[in-house]
This record gives sequence, structure tokens and C-alpha cells, in this order.
Amino acid sequence: MAPRRTQRRWPQSAIDHAWRWFLLALKLGAVLALLAAIAAMAGGAWLYRTYASDLPEPSEISLRRPAETTKIYARDGTTLLYELVDPQGERRTVVPFADIPLTLRRATVAVEDASFYQNPGVDFKAIVRAFVQNQRSDSIVSGASTITQQLVRNILLPPEERTQLTMERKIREAFLAFRVSREYSKDQVLGRYLNEVYYGHQAYGVEAAAQMYFGKPVAQLNDAESTMLAGLPQSPTTYDPFNNYQAAKARQRVVLDQMVRTGALSAEAAKGIYNTPLKLVAPRSDILAPHFVFYVRQLLEERYGPDALYRGGLKVVTSLDVGMQNKAQQIVADRVVNGVDGERPLRSRNATNAGAIMLSADNEILAMVGSVDYNDEAINGQVNVTLALRQPGSALKPIIYAAALQRGWTPATVLWDEPTEFKLGDGAVYAPVNYDNSFHGPQRVRMALANSLNIPAVQTLDFVGINAFVQQAHDLGITTLNDPSRFGLAMALGSNEVRLLDLTNVYSTFRDAGKMRQPVAILRVTDSRGAVLDSGASRPTRQALGAQGEQVAYLITDMLSDNQARWFMFGRGNVMELPEGRPAAVKTGTSNDWRDAWAIGYTPEVTVGVWVGNSDSTPMQEIAGVNGAGVIWRDLMNSYNDGRPIRAFERPKGIVDAQVCADTGALASQGCAGGTVEERFIAGTEPSQQDSQTQTVRVAGDGSCLAASYTPPDQVRMKQFPLYPERYREWARQRGIPQPPTAYCPPPAGDAAGSLASIALPSASAVVTTSQVFVSGTARGPFTLDVGKGDSPSGFSRINAGASPIGGGVLGVWDAGGLAPGSYTLRLRVRTPEGVDAETRRTVVVARP
Repeated sequence: MAPRRTQRRWPQSAIDHAWRWFLLALKLGAVLALLAAIAAMAGGAWLYRTYASDLPEPSEISLRRPAETTKIYARDGTTLLYELVDPQGERRTVVPFADIPLTLRRATVAVEDASFYQNPGVDFKAIVRAFVQNQRSDSIVSGASTITQQLVRNILLPPEERTQLTMERKIREAFLAFRVSREYSKDQVLGRYLNEVYYGHQAYGVEAAAQMYFGKPVAQLNDAESTMLAGLPQSPTTYDPFNNYQAAKARQRVVLDQMVRTGALSAEAAKGIYNTPLKLVAPRSDILAPHFVFYVRQLLEERYGPDALYRGGLKVVTSLDVGMQNKAQQIVADRVVNGVDGERPLRSRNATNAGAIMLSADNEILAMVGSVDYNDEAINGQVNVTLALRQPGSALKPIIYAAALQRGWTPATVLWDEPTEFKLGDGAVYAPVNYDNSFHGPQRVRMALANSLNIPAVQTLDFVGINAFVQQAHDLGITTLNDPSRFGLAMALGSNEVRLLDLTNVYSTFRDAGKMRQPVAILRVTDSRGAVLDSGASRPTRQALGAQGEQVAYLITDMLSDNQARWFMFGRGNVMELPEGRPAAVKTGTSNDWRDAWAIGYTPEVTVGVWVGNSDSTPMQEIAGVNGAGVIWRDLMNSYNDGRPIRAFERPKGIVDAQVCADTGALASQGCAGGTVEERFIAGTEPSQQDSQTQTVRVAGDGSCLAASYTPPDQVRMKQFPLYPERYREWARQRGIPQPPTAYCPPPAGDAAGSLASIALPSASAVVTTSQVFVSGTARGPFTLDVGKGDSPSGFSRINAGASPIGGGVLGVWDAGGLAPGSYTLRLRVRTPEGVDAETRRTVVVARP
């Protein structure tokens, strides 16, 4: 029987001891909890006393501050372009909450404050999330503001505090929002917010916004219009549908996605709303240069905020030259709508709109024509086409070649304009063609750029690399080209969209020796007390074209201003040539299907960019950069330069000249069949070797064949030919450039004189009576001398063979002794050094004395 196990028991004293510790821990926990609560209340009281004790009462939310208007002037400082009226007047109409569409309310809550109806005016989760983000970035990058916080900030906090990115402001804002949320219902807060929030273009509140963008009361907005408006308050300038419709649509997509996420919409309904067409209807305006004024307003909003802009009484002196602006607007209208000097207007070939930018030598915007007519709704005249995204065609090519020049190429680098296929990453093949559907053989970079040849441009982009090209474009001032999914070799021909203002600034950067700076629209800003906020003194520049940027920019300018180089494709006297030989660097561009026509160029004093097309992107009738935008560009240039002295582009140090072969780009030599040209290079990159020589050969006939050993001496002559590198020879033959012949001339017809193979002795039908017969004659190459029995021998015996030609000498000695009398045939066979075979025979009679 197994022994009985004794159960182990804890001593009573140990149990009592543990119980006492447990009770003590409970008491301590309660004390700590109490202390934490007391600390929290004390901390809250301290925060309130420190930051919120002087906050206004929530009841003051209905009060608003007086405002002073901002005035925008032309560059003379006296011509008033526009006065930004107090939004509380013309641009604000308070509407009842019930008149605001439900979709607009729900969209605003979804995108601005998803927990609005649950939070107490402050979203603590969002605050924690923002705190973490701010700590990681060591700056305030997220504010986590609720709708209630935004409302109290805009109404109850003083103007100088609203824009402060400080923790103190956030704490004060949170206290106010909490108090307002307790005093007002959620619908009251949302209603007041929707009547206060800024939507851009001086529109405060949903009613003003609905009238501004859609020309209707807010109560009549459909779901698409409501969701478009709901996305604007986050950044009215960035998502301005008049200036950046694509960005506004993208923001609408964010709003709809958020509504789906919060359950306010189904995915199918959101898709239908997004695809609903929107018609923007801006109010008429008689202000001077409205597109430019609204562009300046956008810059001011971004710099100072809407409150300072509309309530701060700013005086803004801009860069606009009113005289040049009016002239530019008239030139654009005349060319598109009216016609000039009996020429048909461009609209007769379905071109209804155009835009133009003029930048001074200091990169100041002298004129900005945003459309043919701002008030013409049929062409979407309110949309500023100088800021719109359009395909630039070949107008991007200077950027590609500038990148290539930084990687060792020169204006003399030769590219082959021939049928070329490029294999793409997805296995597809890209085979670009030229504007004239022809191929032009080897072309120096200068000729390829000046004549806008497409295949060399794509080859250059392939050499530079797409990512390097995009980076170069951004360095030069392009703000688009940001979608890698659309990158490809077709970018060389302008398949991706850019803004006219950006691209014109790129050309100004070339003009300014590669030193990039932003276009200047604002020269001076003072506040209502006269204090200077911006004097325009700080205009930072940076070199955008690498270590030898000045030289690269000059070479691009030199190629773009080479009128003679352009004659190859555009002919003499084209629209890119200015009167009196005034130098101008210019490039045109045409997008696919004649949808966009561009012309951008510069003199040392001014850069002019022009776009022609239709706002809805419908094709024009064969209007290209040259015959569309080019004529406006020329008119603007002539108008600006009238009466001004002619100046040449300044040549920087580090540029050298060298004579090169026009066809190969190599150092000039006597073998340059296409002639020689003077080319410019960055010092150290000029060619040092020749690749074309001359070759002198013996020819006969018409000179297309080599003289042979059998050629009559009176037909032989010496002829000199250009000798191209191997790759060029077939091209040269196709072009009709004579090349050294490689085939020998044929023998004279019938060889009646026996010039290749002839037997002189013994003579024909001679009677041989001696045992040794000396056979003499002529052999124009290695030969064999044979003899056979009879007039038509069945076989021959060798008499002699010679490796060297013989002219009128002994060919061999025939041993005729012991031969039976009768007829014998002598045969002389010759192969000339040129590989021509010849044969002659002679029949003789052997007799015995």
C-alpha cells in the first residue's frame, strides 16, 4: 500500500502577511488615482489660467471685425487694377441651414471633421496623432482642427493670432471650441461654419461660393457641385477650379472617397457623382487684366492668408505694364478673332482661344493674357490658359538637348534621322516619325534642334534618360511632369502637360545664363499703416544647368537663334525671324491632332510665350506652332522691340569656335563633301580628329569605275573623291554624293585589238617546220599557254604558265619536234588582276621538211 501524500499548507502567518500587502496596494492605488485626478484638474486649471483665461465669450461668435480693402496696382504704382472688396459685403450672403444641400453638409463633415457629430468640439484622437506627427517632423505639420475649432479661430481669435503655428494657439482654440460646442448645437456650429468658411475668389460662405463658381443659389446645387465645393476650403488657391481644374477634380475625388469611407455614400453613387459634368460660370468682370489680377491674388493669399488679403488694407504694386498688357490683349484678339491685314483670323480654322506671357529681363511679368476674352463663356474665357495644363509638343526639346550638353554632347554631335524603333518596357515598340514624314540622314544637334526633328529628339531623350530629363525640367522651373506612370520616350515630343507660364520661365532661364528664378508678379506690398511687407528685393536664383550652366545656356540660345540653320525645314523669312536681323532664340511646338500650338522665344530684353488652341481641346484645322502661335509671338516681339536698339546675346567665357564637317561634325578636312561650317563648343569639347578624307583613284569611262590593266591608256584619268566613315557611305550614295568606285571598268567591247590576251607569233595558219617554236604575244595578267592536236582539240598540253603580265613578249617555247604533221591549236588563257578572264587561240600547221 502506497504511502499517503501529505498536503502542503502555507503557514497562516505568510497568508496574513500577503493579505496585508494586498490591502496596502489597493489603498496606494486609490491614493495614486486620486493624486492623478487632482494633478489632471490642477493641470487643466493651470492651462486654462495660463492660456484661456482671457478668451472671448462664445456668445461673441456672431460679431465680426471691420475690414479694410486691398488695392492692386500696375507697375507704375498709380493705375488701379482691382480693389478687393470686403467679403462681408459683396461676397458674403448668409443662408439658413435648411437651404444648404444635405450632400454639401455631409461632404464637408466627411472631409473636414469626420467625428464632428460625436466629438465635444475637439478631436482628442486627432490631436494625439497630430502631436506625434509634429514631434517626428520637429515642426507643426498637422493641426487636427475640427470644424468647431476652425470656426472659433476665424471668428473669435484676433487676426494676429489666427495664423500662428504655435501650441499656445492650439490650446486656446481647443478651450474655445469646447465651450462653443457646449453652448451651440452641432447644426448651429456647422451652419455658421458653412456661412463663414472661405472658398476662394473672395467667396466667403457657401452661398457666395455657389454664385461664384456655378452662378446659382446654394440651394440649387447638385451633388457634383456640392462635393466640388466641399473640397475647396482646405486650400482654395491650390484647388481653384478656374486655374487648376484637374486639381479641383482630384480633390473632389478625395471628398467622395471620404464620404464612402464614413458611410455617407455608396461607392456606386460616388462614382456617378464624380462623372457628372460640371459647368463653371464665373461672373463677368470689367477689371483691368483680370487673369493677372486673380493670379496675383492667389499669390497674396498663399503668402499672407485670406484674412490679411481681404481685411488688411494692403497696397500691392505689381509688375504689369498696362500699355503692354493692352497691346498684347489686342494682338491676341486680332489674330484669333478679327484677322490682320486681310489675313483670315485663326478662328476660321477652329482656333478659338489663345494665351500669352511676357517676361522682362528681370523676369517680371509685363503682360499675362489668360484668354482671348475673359467674359466669353463659350470659350471658357475665365480660365487662365497660361496656368492651364496643355501638351507642349516640340517646345520641350531645348530641355532635352540641354541635359545632353551637360553629358558630353556638343552642337556638332551627329544624330541619325532615320527609321528607328525603340523597345519599351512592356514589349511594345515606339517608332516616332517627323513632322514632314521624311527622314534626313545624319544631322548635327544644331540642325536637329533648330529644325525640330523628332527622331533625333527621341534618341537624345533615350541617351539622357527619362528620370534625368524630368529632373532637369523641374530644375528649370517646370512644376508638372509629376506622374511616373506617364513617363516614356514620347515625352520628347511633348506628350505630357505643362503650363505656359512655367515653360516661358524655362526659356527665360536659358536667356539668363541658366540662372533659374521664379516669375515676378509682385514688386511691393505695404500694409494699411504703410509698413513695407515685401519690397521685392529678395529674388533668389540658382544655376539649373550644372557646373558649366552659363556655357550650356549660351549654346542652347545660339542654336535656337540660328536663322540659317532653321531654313532647312522652315525656309527663309519664316515667322521666327525678326526684322532688321534682331537676334531671337525661339522654338515652336505642336501637339498631336493639332490641339495645341506653341511659340516661345526671347531676345536679351524680353521672353514671350504664346499658346493657341481650344479650351476644350478640340482639334484645330492644321494650325501648328509656326502658323498659329508663331504669328502672335512675332507680333508681340515686334511691338515690344519697336524703337529699341538691337542687342546680341552676350557670349560667356569658355566658348570656342572650330571648323567642322557639316555632315559628320568632325574636325574639318578636305574630305568634307557637304562643306564645312563654324561651330561653337564649350572649351575642351571641340573635335580634335578628322573622320573624312579624300581618295584619289584611277578611273575610266564616266568615272564610276576603276581603270583596269586592260583599259586603254588614253581612257585612264585620276579623280578625287570624298571618303566618308563607313556608316555614311550608303547614305552618301543615296544622296547622290559620288563615292570612290569599287568595281573595275569592263574590257573594251569585243576586245578587237586583243588587249587582254593575244598571240602575235606564229601567225595564223603558219607552217611550222622547226622543232622549237617561240610563241610571242600579250597577256594582261597571269596566263597559261597550251597546245592541242587538231582545229578543235579534245585536250591540251601545257607549254608555259606565267604569274606576271607580258606585253608584246615571248609567252613560251613550244617543243614541236617529234610531233606528227597536221593542224595544232595554240591556246592562251589570261586572268587579269581585276579578275577578268580572257582567252585566244591560234591554229598552225606542223610539217616536216
